[in-house]
Amino acid sequence: MQHPLKNMEDVTIDDLGIPLDSEGNFRIQIKDYVHVLTGDELITEMTDQLDIRGSVRNALLRKANKGILAVLKKGRLRLDDEAREAFDLNILIWFADKALKGDHKQYLTK
Repeated sequence: MQHPLKNMEDVTIDDLGIPLDSEGNFRIQIKDYVHVLTGDELITEMTDQLDIRGSVRNALLRKANKGILAVLKKGRLRLDDEAREAFDLNILIWFADKALKGDHKQYLTK
């Protein structure tokens, strides 16, 4: 598979080298924080990111990065439900970008 991916047609979670548990989930680790994602939501987000213009995608990624860093400093448990959902979405956006570029494997937990 050639990175960065330009087309998600026929790309599966197995193609990305991401092992799923029995519920279709996998875990990523960012610093000391571990987050659970599903294979389906990752593939969907990667497809969505390829459908938007590059400049918009880069702006969304910058915003997601800022949001992630702020929460990692503050602590996820201090967030209300709405802020927690925004953080979860930011993690998904960020990790989908890493997967499109082929830089995702270092964040997978074992």
